[in-house]
Amino acid sequence: MKITPSVATARGECGRAARRSALEEHDVVEPTPGDLLKESSSPTGEARVPRLQARPTRTPGATQEPGLTVVYLARHGQTESNLLRRYTGYSPEPLTAAGRGQIGGLAAQLGLAGIAEIWTSEVTRARESAELVGSVLSIPVRADARLNEMRMGPWEGLTEDQVAARFPEASALWCTLPDRVKIEGRETLDTLATRVTAAVQDAVRQPHAVLLMTHVAPMRVAVLSALGLPLRLYKRVHVANADCVQVDQLRGEVYRLGEGQSLRQRLTLSLGGPESSVA
Repeated sequence: MKITPSVATARGECGRAARRSALEEHDVVEPTPGDLLKESSSPTGEARVPRLQARPTRTPGATQEPGLTVVYLARHGQTESNLLRRYTGYSPEPLTAAGRGQIGGLAAQLGLAGIAEIWTSEVTRARESAELVGSVLSIPVRADARLNEMRMGPWEGLTEDQVAARFPEASALWCTLPDRVKIEGRETLDTLATRVTAAVQDAVRQPHAVLLMTHVAPMRVAVLSALGLPLRLYKRVHVANADCVQVDQLRGEVYRLGEGQSLRQRLTLSLGGPESSVA
């Protein structure tokens, strides 16, 4: 495998990104609903007053206008593997207490979104998250395999450091040009994007708002696909536990829940390095 950037340089970038994301991971422990709107939380861990920002949500039970369907995508709550920076894959690992609190805060934020049903990944941590939201909002939940986490093949169950040590060249490529990684038994970003986008498009065609509960990798490719951006920008899409975005099909834009600015400008102008890819 020929890699343009040096392995050492790429691993250095991954290390810096991992340290940044580790702080973010700890920052999102037991957030308030207001914290879920931000990419970083208070370093002191102090609770913030929940607030909704400029992007409006829909009235509960309201039927959406044709062509204006907004789909919500959310990541599951925190797990122990998230704290250990391990590729959890399809492990039946449950949410932590903090993770359940995060999802409770997300459910509170979604109360006025008019969501009528939830489609969820079959993986335990996502299903648990979806069922928590469904119980709070009294809406049905059904599984959809297209929302399952990315198949990581031989990387599943390993931490980021273990992957870097055992698969140095592939790990370096994953940190710099993730769309080019091809490993036997491991799903490519192109394949992942095809199945996730199909689920989003089906949700767009519903007469009511739908919440798709999923994982880091599916959310990242869904955001990039909705914005028409290349999958090489995969690492620039920040997705913390219990994060939620709105995909506006009509405008071809994606917004973080409660925010009025599209992610397009942030992704195309960002000068930041790669973020963590651990699910």
